[in-house]
Amino acid sequence: MDFAQYAVVWRVPAIRQAVLFGALGKAPWFATTMILTLHVVGRRGETYSAAGLLSAVFTVAVGLASPWRGRLLDRVGLRRTLLPSLVILPPAFLAAPFLPYWALLLLIGVVGLFAVPWFVLTRQLVIAAVPVEQRRTALALDSVVTELAFMIGPTFGILACVYGDTRWALPLFALLSVSAAVALWRANPALASEDAPEVGAHAASGGWLTAEVVGLFVVTAAITFVLGGQDLSIIASVRAMKADALLALAMAAWGGGSLIGGLIYGGTGNHRVPVALLALGLAVTTFPAVLARDPWVLSGFLALMGLCCAPALSAASEGLSHAVPESRRGEAMGWQSTFSTVGNSVAPPAIGFVLDGAGWQAGFVWTGTFGVAAAVAAAALLLFGRRRAAQTS
Repeated sequence: MDFAQYAVVWRVPAIRQAVLFGALGKAPWFATTMILTLHVVGRRGETYSAAGLLSAVFTVAVGLASPWRGRLLDRVGLRRTLLPSLVILPPAFLAAPFLPYWALLLLIGVVGLFAVPWFVLTRQLVIAAVPVEQRRTALALDSVVTELAFMIGPTFGILACVYGDTRWALPLFALLSVSAAVALWRANPALASEDAPEVGAHAASGGWLTAEVVGLFVVTAAITFVLGGQDLSIIASVRAMKADALLALAMAAWGGGSLIGGLIYGGTGNHRVPVALLALGLAVTTFPAVLARDPWVLSGFLALMGLCCAPALSAASEGLSHAVPESRRGEAMGWQSTFSTVGNSVAPPAIGFVLDGAGWQAGFVWTGTFGVAAAVAAAALLLFGRRRAAQTS
């Protein structure tokens, strides 16, 4: 393990800029999505089904827009891609708290189409900022900071709703995220690196959708499905143990395991770590949670469960960055974001059905089972793709 690489990477100004702006944008954005749900079921008095529909509309809109926004990053650059978001999002969120439900539903669909593509954007900036041999460490650092943003942002969002009012919390956190995007727009960092690896003429001319790339998309969907299933199963298990007050502890243990795993993965240097193996590890470590009988033991299993989370997500992005030409990286990562959205969208209803019918243990079992099957399928696709690329090179 070479943890000194983190210090080397952090000394790169463009890395500090991308990671810090990304954290300042993602944390309040995570809070905004949480506040939106609380606003619908709390302030507006709607059902959880109504809140779920709102979330689904937003998720579908983001998934549809991601490839388009990624293509824009490739073709017109950062500033022109971000400009519509900076113009549309502030008035949208200032109006959102005062709209009736169906108008809010329509507005959130528009917001999803023009949401700042934080994940695609920060990954591109991080990849462009460092040499190829430091790419893994840089991506792992971005994943770790994203985990921290995911842990911190919603916490502050919930506190703002509990001790304040969603009508001001919603626009406040949304505008904080947009402000980080404005700062990034002004800085206008490079999206292209100086030492991009050579790619074949076929890939460079536009045929970048290879079997290997499809395998990376499949493994991305598998990873996010498992994470979505784990999330829902954790909530169900803690509630079944009648320990709702310890839900924060359980989530912190899960996120803490991911932080540790991400740091370890980033310290492995250039040693090959197959993304399908990490996805398989993420799925397999889901099963032991069924043995927990109290939230304290469950938290220990959740820390184990989280170890492969950040590494698997980082490895999927790293693999894609090597598999496509730099000129098409934004579009490819946009499609990867769409597949991530698909996995994360399918998991809640599928695993929710299992939880309703068979209990929280079954949620972990079926989440892990699907994850194992999908990881094996993705591994086969990746192996086929690499062998085919080797034959044609």
